[in-house]
This record gives sequence, structure tokens and C-alpha cells, in this order.
Amino acid sequence: MRFAIAGAGVAGSYLGNMLQRRGHEVQVFESSRPENHWPVCAWGASRHMLTKFSQKAGLDFQDYIMHVGQRLRMDLPAGKVEYLDLKGLVTYNKHKWEHDLMQGLEIKYGIKVTKKDFPFDKYDYVLDCTGLHRTLLPKSDKDFIIPAYEYLLEGVIGENEFYTIGYKGAKGYFWYFPLGEGRGYMGAGDVEKKYHGIKEFFERHPEARIVKKIGRPIRLAPPKNMEPFFDGNVVGVGESIGCVFPMLGEGIIPSLLCCDFFIDALDDENGLDSKKYRKKVLSYFDYYDDVYRIVRLKMEGKLSTIRHAKLLMSMYHHMKKEESRFGFEVSLDKMNRLVNAL
Repeated sequence: MRFAIAGAGVAGSYLGNMLQRRGHEVQVFESSRPENHWPVCAWGASRHMLTKFSQKAGLDFQDYIMHVGQRLRMDLPAGKVEYLDLKGLVTYNKHKWEHDLMQGLEIKYGIKVTKKDFPFDKYDYVLDCTGLHRTLLPKSDKDFIIPAYEYLLEGVIGENEFYTIGYKGAKGYFWYFPLGEGRGYMGAGDVEKKYHGIKEFFERHPEARIVKKIGRPIRLAPPKNMEPFFDGNVVGVGESIGCVFPMLGEGIIPSLLCCDFFIDALDDENGLDSKKYRKKVLSYFDYYDDVYRIVRLKMEGKLSTIRHAKLLMSMYHHMKKEESRFGFEVSLDKMNRLVNAL
């Protein structure tokens, strides 16, 4: 079968690798040029999950790890501080990882695939892996995006561990993810665009040198809010259909899981079982809808730990079951303190 993949990010690079391994003809189209192509996000995820995905794609994830986290500090409103023990959360060389995934693939850089002029009829399927942009699928009126930007820094002294600041009303958070040897990603996502913590970080670290500044909003809407997943022979995969954990804005692992759901629903001769794919995505990510509702209720000042106890317990039970997927401890006491503090 012949596939076109729009977007050479995490979903596009992994899917391209897996489809080519199964003997399909694959072309990847990336709108940026090679010298400008850079994987956004802070490059943090669970080593347990990325080890499994890497093995499937013929890579050794150990070759890409930059920093192995031990403890994450969370600064909360009213001067409260919480710590999470980390259980596999790492930063990794996402740029090299995605580049190596695409070794041997035909990649056409500097080409933006649009509905207007792309030869869709030449392919069995065109996969929308454009992430936030959702370039080839109809826009959703239930989408929800928060503005964010971050810096890639070097020369930072004294910041050797994961660090976040949670904003009041769960309206966003600041992050610093170390990459080792004084390098790190520092940024924030904030509904109100105040980005508390960024100015303060630079004041504490005048030695920090900016390597890159990356502005990119974050989608929080779950898959249930991001239908349709299909349009003609276009199929959405990953963040383009809401595969992002709403509480954290983290899309690496959800997008890779979505890729596997696509592969599992694909018959190499008869094509994609679209009903199976849609059902698996909606079923697996069903609890993301509960998490999203919690976030929106908190933003609106309407979350009650009593009235919405069922929602909160749903989030806790699902996260606890997937501790290794997140790479950090999931504690009911700490979760309740976090929710109450924000």
C-alpha cells in the first residue's frame, strides 16, 4: 500500500518507520526545511515506554537518554511545595531519535501538504500527523488550546533536576527539564499569557544562554472532542486527534500509543479497519475526557472535591495503573494536595 505522511514529528517519524518495516511504500512530507526542522516540547517522557517503542522500531533507547530524573519539584500557589519521586522520567535526544527513526524513508522537506493542491488520489492513505495544526482534517469546534513557548538553554548552573510551577486555577504551568551539562528546556503554557517563572528564572540564572526560542501552543482537548478522525482517505494520528494528556499537555507517549492503534487496525492487504481504529482510540483515551473536565472545571473555579469525587478518582485510578507510562509516582494524597492547592 502507498502512504503519504504529513508531518515528520513523533507520530510521523515512528509511523513511517513501522509502515516501511511492514513493506509499505511511504513518503513523508515536512513543511520545514531540514536545517529548520526541530522537535518541539521539552523532550521529557517515560523511559519504560520509549524503550518499548524504540525496540519495535529497531533502535536502542539507551543511546538517546540525556538525563535520568530522581525527583520533581512542584512549586504551588501560596508558597506550597510538593515533590514527586520519579520512576523512569527522563529527557532524551528527541531530535536524533526522530531522525534515526526516519533513516531509509523518503522525506520531502519544505513541502506543506494542504487540502487544496495535494495529489490525494495517488495514495491509499494520507496520514495527518501535523499535530497541533491538524492541517488536513476539519477543525473541531470543541478544540481547546493554550498558548505556550519555551527556550532551549545552555550554560545553566545549579539546575540539575526537573522543576515545575503550577499556576492558580490550573491555568498552566512553568517547567524546567534538564538535558545534562548545563543544558535544559525552560518554558511555560498559560491561558492568561502571564508565564510566571520565566522572567524569574532568567533573573536567577543570568549565565543562561538562549540557543533557541520556540513558540507553540499546546492542545488539551481529548480525542472525544477532536472528531472527525477521517476525511476521505485522510486519517488523523496522534496529537492531531487529541492524543495529549490534558493535565500535563504531554503528547509523546499518547501519540505513539495512537500510532500502534493505527498499525494494529491495518490489514496489509485490505487496508485500515477505520471502525476498529476509532473505537480503540476513543476507548483507550476515554479517561482523558475526565481529566480534561477536571482541568476545565478548575480553570472556571467550579471544581469541588466532593461533588466531583468520581471524576477525580477516575483520574487517580487510571494514572496509578499507568505509573510506568508517566514515569513518576502517582499518590492519592499528593494528587489531592495538588488539586486543592491550585
